[in-house]
Amino acid sequence: MKVVALISGGKDSCYNMMQCVAAGHQIVALANLRPATDKDELDSYMYQTVGHQAIDLYAEAMDLPLYRRTIEGASLEIGRAYCKNEGDEVEDLYHLLKLVKEKQAVEAVSVGAILSDYQRVRVENVCKRLSLQPLAYLWHRNQEVLLREMISSQIHALIIKVAAFGLDPDKHLGKTLGEMEMYLTQLSKKYGVHVCGEGGEYETFTLDCPLFKKKIVIDSMEAVVHSADAFAPVGYLRFLNMHVEDKGEQNNSLDSIVPADACPCLNYIQSITENAEEVSTIEESRELTTSNAHFKDLWDCGRLCPCSGRTKLGYQWICGISGFSIHCEGASVEDQTRKAFLLLQDKLEEQGLQLTNVVLVHLYVRSMADFSAVNSVYQAYFNVNPPSRVCVEAPLSDGELLQIDCLLHHWEAPEDNNAFYQKQAMHVQSLSHWAPANIGPYSQSVKVGETVFCAGQIGLVPCTMKLVEGGAQIEASLSVGHVEKVLDAMSSGLTLSHVLLAHCYVTSKMAVSLVRKLWESRLKDQCGEDEVYGEEDQKSGPLVVSVIPRLPRDAAVEFHVIAVTDDPRHRKSFYITKDVAPGIIECEVVEASSSSSATISLSLSLPLSPCATIQEETVQSLVCTFQESLEKLDSNTSPLCFRAFYKHSRSDAAQLVAAFGEAMKRHLDQRSPALVLVPVKDLPDLKVLHVSCWLSQ
Repeated sequence: MKVVALISGGKDSCYNMMQCVAAGHQIVALANLRPATDKDELDSYMYQTVGHQAIDLYAEAMDLPLYRRTIEGASLEIGRAYCKNEGDEVEDLYHLLKLVKEKQAVEAVSVGAILSDYQRVRVENVCKRLSLQPLAYLWHRNQEVLLREMISSQIHALIIKVAAFGLDPDKHLGKTLGEMEMYLTQLSKKYGVHVCGEGGEYETFTLDCPLFKKKIVIDSMEAVVHSADAFAPVGYLRFLNMHVEDKGEQNNSLDSIVPADACPCLNYIQSITENAEEVSTIEESRELTTSNAHFKDLWDCGRLCPCSGRTKLGYQWICGISGFSIHCEGASVEDQTRKAFLLLQDKLEEQGLQLTNVVLVHLYVRSMADFSAVNSVYQAYFNVNPPSRVCVEAPLSDGELLQIDCLLHHWEAPEDNNAFYQKQAMHVQSLSHWAPANIGPYSQSVKVGETVFCAGQIGLVPCTMKLVEGGAQIEASLSVGHVEKVLDAMSSGLTLSHVLLAHCYVTSKMAVSLVRKLWESRLKDQCGEDEVYGEEDQKSGPLVVSVIPRLPRDAAVEFHVIAVTDDPRHRKSFYITKDVAPGIIECEVVEASSSSSATISLSLSLPLSPCATIQEETVQSLVCTFQESLEKLDSNTSPLCFRAFYKHSRSDAAQLVAAFGEAMKRHLDQRSPALVLVPVKDLPDLKVLHVSCWLSQ
């Protein structure tokens, strides 16, 4: 793509340009926002302005057009999300990039953000409005590794501002990154200083790098002490005279800029490929031959429990949202999507809620070929910080093209707890080496209180957004890696050990044992990494695996998790098994250490041959087992969603799930959860029914 690079003069914006070139993009222009001529530095949440006197030399050094604009706005919209505000400094960026796009026909924007959600959110907002793709290849990289890469990649940058404990204007201004690397690492270990200066500890100015055709030379400068604080004095360099000069004969090939083996995504994929087991790639038919004749009764059964009650913490589940109507047969998927959202909005209004209260959506489509069409309508209903989402293909009833169920949250929290229970979304749209950008209108994760609801993750290579090659195991490993990165980015230190419920969708039964083994292995590895947790003590939530016809991008594996920022050592867990003629019931229960939430996994295994009739005793045993598991949990915990996966190909499974749904409604009464019936191609082992349930106070 043709790229405009946002430059501040610092090391980060410069190194991200190098990453863009290494990824095959073309830098065609530079863009910079500067302070008024009588100021060295602005009190800006967005922009580095120290060293702005030398920015004009970048155009000559790189032989590229430079577009500059004076910052006129101020930091007005300083919340987690950003909405257009003409008086905000973000709008200066919008007008600058709009001009560059008109003049240079650019398609993407290079952004040097590493950790700042504040900056990333605002740049992504501007890019979305201008239909530009943000490229943030440094996003959430390990800072020590990143600093070493910058230095070894021949970025010659000076420290031009210091503002942290341990950094002294008299000692450290004018030092190079190479000279400061060891000392910055020591400060990080002692005082938590960000090695790359992401906390504002220091700022840099790049004088030379492999992308420069000429180098910048500072002839004279002066040190300015901004604040003579005894513990953390603030000082910066003001450039007075500077020029560019030829570099002579130097190797500026792509490999010298960023070595081919330096891509973190490809390095990680190579490491998991070396440990991957060979799995049969025999294609399984996606055609489900069983008649849909029984579906009308099934879906009517599911709609007996279309909405759970609202818990003390403000959670509620709504299910069975569909745009299908016998009066509108032949309606397009777009029309059904619109009708489904109108129905959802009506149901929300009945509860005194809005779409902004939705935190997690499960979207089932009859054909994954409709994925883009559904998204085109879906995105109109969620703008800033959309909910997390899981999307899979399922054999819905005849004529029904999609079905939605969603988790809602609305709680008038006490004033001292209100901020804790506000919805926080991570909606990353930039291409990076971190985790995939969204391939639809959803957030990677949403956090409410101590609970993190992640979107489904498939094996996309983050920097290319293409499905990784190599089969189900490679996809599964990459998907789990994405889950780990999203969890940690959403709440530092959050790991797979904190998962309370995990769903894995695969398109081949041959991948079932593979994903189970991988999940157990990654949990075990996490135990070894977490010194504070012992492997024997940790209690991770259940993994529910289902075989479905198709996933987005024709992926083979998708992982979706709900995690809690609790202490996994102090969770309660129970395991129940019962022999019921002619099968076995298994139930796993895990409760968060805070008792605020819990999960129940309930399954029934039956012989291979379908039973002519489902015995009432079997259904009763399932209900009793679930009630028994409820009694082991905190009495204030209520079940919210009963997601029943059942084998579509077995007639007895259809009878079972219908009878089970009816029985659950009768027995649980006021504590009855929303009931979601999900027909699937297959389930592990001899299971014909597998229910996952999330509970909350």
